[in-house]
Amino acid sequence: MTEYEAYDTVMSLASQTYSLMFGYFSLVFGFLVMSHMAARKLSSKLVVVVIGLYTLACLVITLNFYALNVDLDNLYLFMLAQKQSGAYDLAWFGMNPPWVPQSLTVFQVLLGLGGYFGSIFFFFHSRRTVSSAQ
Repeated sequence: MTEYEAYDTVMSLASQTYSLMFGYFSLVFGFLVMSHMAARKLSSKLVVVVIGLYTLACLVITLNFYALNVDLDNLYLFMLAQKQSGAYDLAWFGMNPPWVPQSLTVFQVLLGLGGYFGSIFFFFHSRRTVSSAQ
């Protein structure tokens, strides 16, 4: 793999991760709006369907966060090793220590899980709060 191919792959993986993250934010905020507006109107059967579909979508996106970031972390480590061995001449590349991208992987997965559990809490809180007020 040439320097250009490696760097292009890093940028492509990072771009896919950011696109996926914004898609995830759209999913969570759409669910929050739906929770606020319609949670109390759903029957118990529809609640199971909506929560099941939402859980599946969040799970797929969160696993993709993890898979893309692990690939990105491994490629970053490979590029650092190539730079240190002299095979790559990327003087400006690799200023972050290896724990930085690995920490970002953990944070993105935690962000995905936190958004999911927070929105599920809000959904049931909205159902209970509005139902008890009527």
